[in-house]
Amino acid sequence: MMSSALASTVVGVDYVPAGLAEQAWVEQGQLSGTGVAARDGLLVPPLRSFFGGVWGRNGLMGGFSMARVSTTTITAAVGTRSVRMGIRPSLDYRRWFMEPKTGAPLAYVTTGLHGVIPYSKEVADDPSAEEKQALKESAESDRDRIGALGVQVGLGAEVRWDNGLGLGVRTALIALRSQASDDQTRTVSSMIYPETALTISFWF
Repeated sequence: MMSSALASTVVGVDYVPAGLAEQAWVEQGQLSGTGVAARDGLLVPPLRSFFGGVWGRNGLMGGFSMARVSTTTITAAVGTRSVRMGIRPSLDYRRWFMEPKTGAPLAYVTTGLHGVIPYSKEVADDPSAEEKQALKESAESDRDRIGALGVQVGLGAEVRWDNGLGLGVRTALIALRSQASDDQTRTVSSMIYPETALTISFWF
């Protein structure tokens, strides 16, 4: 039986392999154009780390990732610089169906929240009033495309060993809301899709 002290902390990684859905997303031109939104591939890679703590049959798991793209363009007349960044925190709650122990399958339910905090800035050397407004609107449009909010609910199972290693699988249904805008329109997108991950964890 794994003691509560040994099971108090966990770090690990989830592996979510890319599939046909990601390829279709790219071919249909559905990327955000910023490079750092959740659906662009940099911010949410196939291999994702997590960490957390447990007490009894309950656990809280957190995750964090960040992607930043900075571009500087210099011409004979003017220099411009753009910065786009997405910060993605996540928090999941797990509830095991049985008291955690080693050497036996452990099943759990999980639910959680994740979001993308956007940042975008456009600057130029000695811009006119019209150019300042255009740069501001461009940065606001990028922030709209980067930002997102999601929830998930799912099931998982794992096996832990006395040396602290754990292997498992997790499947969840994810709902994600994002938006994009330009001078004339604003488009709000909502997606619901399944996600299955292989999990390697280390328990302390």
